[in-house]
Order: sequence, then structure tokens, then C-alpha cells
Amino acid sequence: MNVPRIVIAGACSGVGKTTISVGLMSALREAGFTVQAFKVGPDYIDPSYHRAVTGRPVGNLDAWMVPQDQIVELFMREAASADIAVVEGVMGLYDGLSGVDETGSTAQIAKFLRCPVLLVIDAYAMARTAAAVALGYKKFDENVNLSGIILNRVGGPSHAAWCKQAIEDATGIPVIGALPRNAEIELPERHLGLIPTSEKEPVEKFFSKTTSFVRSNVDLDAIIKIAKSAPEIPEVKHPIYPAKKQPTTVAIGVAFDEAFNFYYSGNLGLLEAYGAQLKYFSPIHDKILPADVGGLYIGGGFPEMLSKELEANDAMHRTIRKAADSGMPIYAECGGLMYLTDSIVDFEGKPFRMTGVLHAKTVMVKKVLLNYALADVTRDNPLSKAGSCFKGHEFHSSKIIDVPADAEFAYTLRRGVGIDGKHDAWLQRNVLASYMHIHFAQDAKIAQNFIASCRQHRRE
Repeated sequence: MNVPRIVIAGACSGVGKTTISVGLMSALREAGFTVQAFKVGPDYIDPSYHRAVTGRPVGNLDAWMVPQDQIVELFMREAASADIAVVEGVMGLYDGLSGVDETGSTAQIAKFLRCPVLLVIDAYAMARTAAAVALGYKKFDENVNLSGIILNRVGGPSHAAWCKQAIEDATGIPVIGALPRNAEIELPERHLGLIPTSEKEPVEKFFSKTTSFVRSNVDLDAIIKIAKSAPEIPEVKHPIYPAKKQPTTVAIGVAFDEAFNFYYSGNLGLLEAYGAQLKYFSPIHDKILPADVGGLYIGGGFPEMLSKELEANDAMHRTIRKAADSGMPIYAECGGLMYLTDSIVDFEGKPFRMTGVLHAKTVMVKKVLLNYALADVTRDNPLSKAGSCFKGHEFHSSKIIDVPADAEFAYTLRRGVGIDGKHDAWLQRNVLASYMHIHFAQDAKIAQNFIASCRQHRRE
């Protein structure tokens, strides 16, 4: 397979790679290309911006949670129908899980995918020094195909020309873009980062300005040429997807609306590939669950920002409690966990009633918890048997309090915080609710087990 592809990496966090990635994707689409976007790392919010401008689901590529073969497989499956793939990196090019190796880094993904890299450098307050920065990135790991430089926040044409000449003389790497400082283009943010694009008003102005700004200041033809230079990717030796899509055997309800929209496209794709029909519903707008579902998947999101609307839909609360009481498998991650508790107490201390499936309170806190998690599975549950081990990540600004002393947990954490500092995945009947987000591509049995649990419930 040889889909044209490019990685947009940053010299460090905050250099503008998301703005440039979104603008580039949009400009390529306007030029007539079918663009497949990817995001390195466990991020959910940046991909919502990518999806908005490409019109396609976005793949997450995380080399700590998912093995190399499956990283390549996910990429190949999702990029196969596109004209070009654009991969936005995470943090700095060489930053990852720790400071001692490349695990989880953009550089590692670029090597897995044999992908040319465009490095974004914030050139503000430097000129010839930009060449030293670029040379250091080139020399640090020469197995990374560093193929172009984009300068951000340049002071004007003369400043851009000085940086360009210095970089190209020192490294031989072409500078293919120079974006002037522009205070009007700012990504809208809140406590967990960017505001999701499901909340349209804050981000529409950003899209309209960014596309023309990036298109006017980068060499789009040069980027396309670099993307087309990517060598062929070898076939995957140990695929996780079935050779043929399995016959549909059960329907699974998936919560998706303004409050719940943090899902890995690979998780949904694997469920469908192994025989699940996904029926989407809104905990805000719908009064009942989709017909004939055998289980529910309630992902993450921002229920704390829409607590009033969620509280008002008491009919959905009753429906979900009834489903849980019937023994229906319900898998909830982070925002889903919060929704299943008795209430969410917002940042001002005001409580809002939630479903009450799990008798505890969710309390919002000012500190953001963001880290990778590693869990030993200690109890059989709808996703796995005891003895399994999951890699995942945590990303939230809340804590669960007043958890009953007899609450059972399916995960014991080797890394991470979870619900009580040592455990995660509250297990009650067939409800499994955790702060930890997992990627199903780390083990095909995750999707298969969940489908089997839902199918069994439909038979009972």
C-alpha cells in the first residue's frame, strides 16, 4: 500500500501544529483531495477538528496502547479510500511516554508508517538559531524522514527569508511555509483543552479563518509532492480485523451527542467488523434507547458542561436504570462513568441529577488528570476475563466520591489513578464503568467479548 501521507510534527507543544494541520487538511480538501486525518496519541478533541474539515472519521495512532502491527493496520484500513493522509503529531516530535525512549512519540509513528515529516518551528524571536533547532531535530534520529519545515509566527518577509536561508543552508531541508503572527487565529479552549466541534458556534470562525491563512502561507504543491514520496508500507503480519466482516449478530446502542462524543474510531470499527450493528442515541435528546439493543457503550465527553440538559431528561435516566437492572451489558468510559453516578457537582458546587445506576457522586475539580494507565483485570466483566491486562489513558477533571464500601472493581492499577487511586472499572452486574479509556485494537478479544456479552443478554 502506498497512500500519499505526511506527518505534521511540532518542535514542542504549542508551536501551532493543530492550527496548521487543520488548515492544511481543509486546504487539501478544497483542492479536491479526499483527506484522511489521524492523530498521534490518545487525544479525542483534536480529531473532532480534523473530522469537521475532512468529513471523515479520524484514526488515533498510539504506540503505547496499541502494538505496531495494529497501528499500521488501523492506518491502512482508514487511509485506503483516501487520496492523501495527514497525521497530526503529539507534543514535540521526539516526546512520548518518558524521556528515555521513543515509545508513544510522533517519531515512532512516523517510522512505523514510513511517513515523511513536516516539522513546525515557532520562529518568534529567533533567526539563524532556527537552523540550529532544525539541524538538531534532523541529527537526533536520522531514521526519521524529516522532509520539510514550516515556520510559525514569523515577523515578516525579511524574518522568514533569514530563517529559510539559514535552515536550508545548514540542513538541506526545504522550508515550505512561513506563517506570520496572527492573533485572530486562536483555538477555543476550556478545562480539558480545545472545545469539541460538536459545540459549533465557538469553532466556526476558527475554521473559516484558518483555511485561507494556511493556504496563503504554505506551498501546498510542495507538501503534496513530499506526501507522494512516501514509500510503500509492508503488509501486516498479524492483523486484528477479521478477513471478512462478520455477520451481524447483535445491536449495540452508542451514546453520541454534544455531551458524549469521545470514541476511538478503531473501537467502533472493530465492533462492526466482528458483528455488531451500532445504533446511536442521545442521552440529551432521546427519551428511550434504540430498539432491540443488547448492550450500551457510553463514551467520554463533557457531561459536566451539559449537566442541566442531562438532568432534565429523566425519561432516559429511567430507561438506562431499567436496562442496567435487567443485566444488560453497559460499558462506560470517563464521561459515561460520570453519567452513571447519582449526580455531577459542577465547578460552582451545584449538583445535577444523573442516572443513579451507580450510587456515588461525581465532583468536578480544577486539576486536570492526564496520564497513561495500566490495569490488571481481576474480575470477569463484559469486556474481558480475569487475568487480562489493559493499557489505556485517563483524561478528566473530576473525582468520584461516596463510593460504597462494598463496590467491586474489575481493574487493579499498576499505573494510573482510576476511581480510588488503586482500582478502576466499577463492576455492578453487567455494568462496567471506568475512568480509563482503552483502545480495542490492543486485543481483538475486547470487541469480541463485548459482542458476546450483548448477544447473550438478548438471548436471555
